[in-house]
Amino acid sequence: MDAHAILGLGSKLLDIDEERFRQVVGLLEQIGDLPEVQKTFSLIRPRLAEVRPKRRQTFKRLFCEPFEDLFHVPSGNQPAPLNKIDRGVVNKLWSLVETQVGKDRLRAVVGALGDGTSQVQQANAFWRLTGSAVTHILEQLETGRYVDELELRLNPDRLRTIQDIAKVLAIAPAVAELKAVLAPKPVPKLHKDHLDGIQAIGRTVARAHPETLKLFILLAAARLSDPSILLGSLWDMDLGQKASERAALFLDLSGNVVAQIEERSRTVAAAPGGMTDRMAAADLAVDLMASLEATRSAMEYSRNKDFDQRLKSIRESVHDMVRTQVIAGADGDILNAVETVTAGTTDTGTMVQAENQARALRKCSTIADTLGLRGELKAVTQKTTASLIDTARQALAERNGDARAGYTAIRMIELISGPAEAGQVIEEIMRTGRR
Repeated sequence: MDAHAILGLGSKLLDIDEERFRQVVGLLEQIGDLPEVQKTFSLIRPRLAEVRPKRRQTFKRLFCEPFEDLFHVPSGNQPAPLNKIDRGVVNKLWSLVETQVGKDRLRAVVGALGDGTSQVQQANAFWRLTGSAVTHILEQLETGRYVDELELRLNPDRLRTIQDIAKVLAIAPAVAELKAVLAPKPVPKLHKDHLDGIQAIGRTVARAHPETLKLFILLAAARLSDPSILLGSLWDMDLGQKASERAALFLDLSGNVVAQIEERSRTVAAAPGGMTDRMAAADLAVDLMASLEATRSAMEYSRNKDFDQRLKSIRESVHDMVRTQVIAGADGDILNAVETVTAGTTDTGTMVQAENQARALRKCSTIADTLGLRGELKAVTQKTTASLIDTARQALAERNGDARAGYTAIRMIELISGPAEAGQVIEEIMRTGRR
């Protein structure tokens, strides 16, 4: 395929098989740093995060390595980093950094782009150069320079992003060690070697650059499947701080964690017309409750009433989401899908949606008690299952209907209540049929 023709494929790149996707990424990189290429990369970024194809190293990519985990890649229900960095800021900042460092000094550290034995030393030298350049740019911003180039008037929060980048570059070698300890990303559970690594590297950071310690912890959290799981361990972690400093850091990070959970719950509440995919709603609800419980457990150390109230509000949001987007109307949608089999009007989309609704009911049974929805969920589940059993019995035992509808009903029972329940129904129907 002609490389330039790839630029017209758009969203189709999200659906092609993995091998072809890797080939496309390679061709895009050969084209160069054109605006069209960057637009295409922005479009396929969720797939890049999922597939992680090996990409050609560049100075710009090396510049981003220490803080790349703070980029937000929209990917389903995966939580965003606790401290997001705007790619738009980085794109504009890199142009200024590249000019500030100069081609001669960049050529002197070109070994940082390779795989040789000196690559680590060269990379560290590169981060020192670029970190100094960002610091110089920040100093110039105080005199009014670069304000328009970086669009600071349009978005004042960009200044915080640039300040964070300067801090992360100052501890880039430590961040590289941290990424090696917390690999591969995302880490679903923290083990002793993870915690020992975070503590040992964190103590080094705290001694040399105490002002960057919070960002270091945020970078560690960004490599976890759920940043809240770091909270409980953080309280007992010895980073060489005074007790008051440790408490302040804990509360600061707790605020970030709670704000993230709030943002995710608000996103669901603000979705126009509610979420049409009940399974996506169930997945998000279970994830949010896990984060909520981990955060609540860790927050017992702080006894912060403001956080308690915010966590209570989040729980109420999740309660409403499960009640309105998982439970309400699920029985009718599932039963209607089975009826379309009998009528011969079923389609793949309708059946997939109904199966997702059945799975969503089962998944939310794990959090129904905590949310105070046990009664509502049980009522819908029992009503739906009773109707499905009746359909299956009529179709398979009494042979008074379409057998396909009967087996579809059994399949729905299995998704809602599990294979044991479905097996009992089949056995009962077989016994009835032999009489």
